[in-house]
Amino acid sequence: MAGDRPYLLDDIEKIVAEIEEEERRRLAVTEKVVLPPKNRVNFSLTPHPEKDELIMFGGEFYNGQKTIVYNDLYFYHISRNEWTQVKAPKGPPPRCSHQAVSVSTEKGQLWMFGGEFISPSQTQFYHYRDLWVYHFGQKHWEKINAEGGPSSRSGHRMVCAKKQLIVFGGFHESNNEFKYFNDLYAFSLEDRTWKKLAPAGTPPSPRSGFQMFALNDGKILVYGGYSKVKVKKAVDKGVVHTDMFLLSPDKLFLY
Repeated sequence: MAGDRPYLLDDIEKIVAEIEEEERRRLAVTEKVVLPPKNRVNFSLTPHPEKDELIMFGGEFYNGQKTIVYNDLYFYHISRNEWTQVKAPKGPPPRCSHQAVSVSTEKGQLWMFGGEFISPSQTQFYHYRDLWVYHFGQKHWEKINAEGGPSSRSGHRMVCAKKQLIVFGGFHESNNEFKYFNDLYAFSLEDRTWKKLAPAGTPPSPRSGFQMFALNDGKILVYGGYSKVKVKKAVDKGVVHTDMFLLSPDKLFLY
C-alpha cells in the first residue's frame, strides 16, 4: 500500500510524482474480502449509485510519531456486512480531505477531486488539483486532463447536479501561509470541460469544511464551515461560520 511506504526525500512534489508513476505501472486488478480498513480520518465514503454499497478511498492517520496517508480503495457491502479491497491499475496517489461523488453513468463511476498529501513529519503539505474517475464496470482508474479547473486545494466540497460536478471553496496551506477560497466551478460530465461560475448575489465568504448538497429541484445548499484570518504577522485566528446559502441557476440567496 502506497500509504505505508517510508518517505525519505525532502521534495514532496517528487514523492507524489514517484507514487503516481508506481500506480501507472500496475497492470492487474486484485479484489479480496478483508478486515475493516485501518484507523483514519479525512477519507471519502460515498454511496454506490445503484448497489447496496459504500465506497471508501484514502484518508490519513497519525500514530503519535508520524502521519500515514492512504490511497486504498474499499467497498463496504451493507447487507453482507463485508469489506472488499480493490487494487486497480493507474490509481491516484495517496490523499486526504478530498471529495468524491458517484454517478450511474456507464455502469457506475466514482469521481474524485483534489485533497492533500502530508509528509510523515507533518512538515510538508502537497495540495492536489487533479480529477479522477473510477469505472466500476471495467475496474480501472482514469485521470482526467481538462484545463481551467479549480486551483490545488483540500477541504472543499463537491456535489453532482444536472450532469455536472460542482466544486466550491476549500483552502491551500504551505510554509505557514494559507488561503481560503469561495470560488465556484462546474465540470460537465458530458463534454468533460471545466467552467468557472459567477452567480449573481452575495457569495459565501471563503471557507472549508462546510456542508454542501444538491436538492431535488437542482439547487445547491451551502452551510457553515471554517476559515482562518490573519490577526497580525505570524498570528491568526479561526472562524466558525454558521450562515447558509442557496445556489440557484440565477441567484444566490442568503438565509
